[in-house]
Amino acid sequence: MNDKKEVDISRVNNPYEKDVLTFLSRNGKCIYGDIIKELRISASKGQEAIYSLLGKGFIKHQDKTSYIELNVDLK
Repeated sequence: MNDKKEVDISRVNNPYEKDVLTFLSRNGKCIYGDIIKELRISASKGQEAIYSLLGKGFIKHQDKTSYIELNVDLK
């Protein structure tokens, strides 16, 4: 059973957050640095977006690892 919250990607205003969510949706779990590298965004913008999404509960660390994955379903 899927208990994940559903998030409408079009309602995410921050373009960096939207890029991170879309990237994780396409690629599955990824290491923090790889997300920033693949999206070609600055470390500070990437860090800001990832921390914001973690705080909102949209993404999470996979088990106690450095991998980050979606914690919501995108629509």
